[in-house]
Amino acid sequence: MNAVAEYLFEYLRDVLFDPDRASLDLARLPEDFVELGQGIEFLAECIGEIRAFSKALARGDLNSAIPSPDNEMAAPLKALHATLRHLTWQTQQVAQGDYNQRVDYLGDFADAFNTMTQQLEHRYNALLEEIDRSNMQSQALAQSNDIFELVTRETAQWIAVVERATGEWLFTNYPISNILANEVFMPQLERWIKDRLSSLEPDSESRAVEVDLSFGEISQYFAAIVRPVLWRGRASVVFVLTDISAEREHMNELETAAYRDPLTKQYNRHYGMRLLEQWTSQHRSFVLCFVDIDNLKYVNDKFGHLEGDKYIMEVSATLRGFAPDATICRLGGDEFMLLLDNWTQERAERRCGELRASLVARNSEPDSQYLRSMSYGVIGAQPDNTLTPSELLAAADEKMYAFKRAHKMERPSSV
Repeated sequence: MNAVAEYLFEYLRDVLFDPDRASLDLARLPEDFVELGQGIEFLAECIGEIRAFSKALARGDLNSAIPSPDNEMAAPLKALHATLRHLTWQTQQVAQGDYNQRVDYLGDFADAFNTMTQQLEHRYNALLEEIDRSNMQSQALAQSNDIFELVTRETAQWIAVVERATGEWLFTNYPISNILANEVFMPQLERWIKDRLSSLEPDSESRAVEVDLSFGEISQYFAAIVRPVLWRGRASVVFVLTDISAEREHMNELETAAYRDPLTKQYNRHYGMRLLEQWTSQHRSFVLCFVDIDNLKYVNDKFGHLEGDKYIMEVSATLRGFAPDATICRLGGDEFMLLLDNWTQERAERRCGELRASLVARNSEPDSQYLRSMSYGVIGAQPDNTLTPSELLAAADEKMYAFKRAHKMERPSSV
């Protein structure tokens, strides 16, 4: 083997087995071998890209640099990378409540994935049906037709008969008599009854309403039937209150499970998208803010997901201070959506900037271990808007990424 061939062979060996050492000096090659040396250098670059890309895929990093378009040898790995990114996106969509995702490739995994999404959709629909059933049961309880069958001293309902003109209490049954001396609860009940008397029309018929009364620090919910009667010759009104606190608490728990994010207690993606579709279909004037938490992946990787959850909660608490009328939804992961009725885009952008500044200001605190920040995109919708809810969200998402690129924060070397 001549010296040139041996030199090129040693370079290829280093490329394959000791890439940190591999080095080719084209000046050492005869003129007839320079083009071959350049080709071998390109081959070495392709092999280096494939090696780095393969290592990244092996550890689950789908955000690493993709081999150059000229690297044809990396085509199968690029296809695998695209498949894994799409599968990751589908899984994220399922986690955010989109149960229409299906996988028609990857064999047994596809069958397991599709079965999982179908089961999640079935359980979610069953949860919504139970909420509807609970609402119907509460309404049925609040709309009893025959009030006088309940007017006995043995019933568990609270019953009071009050003269319509003077507000004098003419009759109370045993359960309500037990709390007449309560100095916290009774004034509330008396005010509520007084308000009902003043709002009744002369020819009013039986009405079913709901009332929330506080007993100390505890709230009780009642289904109340209000019915005008003639009580011993005096024009009066009978009030029958049925305690539905347990049913209301159960219904609230179901609604929380269906419409609230379990970590932040903000509205979830399902609720947010449903409200966005409603506002769009009603041709309302509103503003949509798309917010993304900066550096969350770094916090999760460096400090663990418990610290990452604390970071999410901190941003959520910051967004809660946006405005009393803001509807805040966690879309999933590090993304939030805010819906603002009758706001201007400029005003919303200013408010987002203020909240971001308050979040960034905490980076100067002595115990701060990482940079806190958020990126946002704001888009306004007018009554003549023609974009779909998904298109509005995508437009705000694009503006958020433009903001993120323009305000990228570098992580200090000390953290």
